[in-house]
Amino acid sequence: KCMKKNSIIMHPLPRQSEVAPEVDRDLRAVYFKQIHYGLCIRMALLCAVLQRFP
Repeated sequence: KCMKKNSIIMHPLPRQSEVAPEVDRDLRAVYFKQIHYGLCIRMALLCAVLQRFP
């Protein structure tokens, strides 16, 4: 409620009790995007490493 409208909420997950589940519905919560992008980065790194060192 007190956050600025242009703020974002990030969290490395998994979460315990730091972030309430109600925050998931807030458009400023971008941790699910953060997970997706992190997965893509890890996949790209694995591909690069495996192609370089077969």
